[in-house]
Amino acid sequence: MKNLGIGFVVIVMLVLFALGQRAPKDTAQVLPNLPSFALAEVAGLVIQIKGQPLFETKKVAKKEGDQWLLVDSETPTYLNILAVDQLLHDLQTMKVKRVVVRKTELFQRFAVDENEVMLKDKQGNVLLDVFVGKPATDLVSTYIRLADDKRVLTVDKILTWQVKRTPDAWLDKKEDSAE
Repeated sequence: MKNLGIGFVVIVMLVLFALGQRAPKDTAQVLPNLPSFALAEVAGLVIQIKGQPLFETKKVAKKEGDQWLLVDSETPTYLNILAVDQLLHDLQTMKVKRVVVRKTELFQRFAVDENEVMLKDKQGNVLLDVFVGKPATDLVSTYIRLADDKRVLTVDKILTWQVKRTPDAWLDKKEDSAE
């Protein structure tokens, strides 16, 4: 009788274990596709921090040969090519890891309504318009939101500190030392 009770408990535990090993239904997320672009297509870059242009006046960086020139600058002012190229590369190759939330009232929690990066082609068409939020909790990914989307996503790149550089950190130091 005692063996029957132990056998019954073992069978129940095996059944519960087997049920626990099955993947729950409807938990897989459908990850959105991000806009794709070729680096050669990018001719314009706009960065706004908390709704304000990164620089004092509204300036848009435009590619001039292998350099990025600020438009509407009184004197020719170039951006640090390494900083721009790293940001563009990361934006081009970033992959969505997961959908975090879908509620606009939670945007502020992830800071995805403050720092906007917009990439444009030669005709001024928008290739990518994304809000870059704070670093995700794993510190190796970033919360983002596409400008025309209500979902907060995490991507596999560290973008926050690239976007939130000080204006001086974006400038080409060779140009500053020549003055």
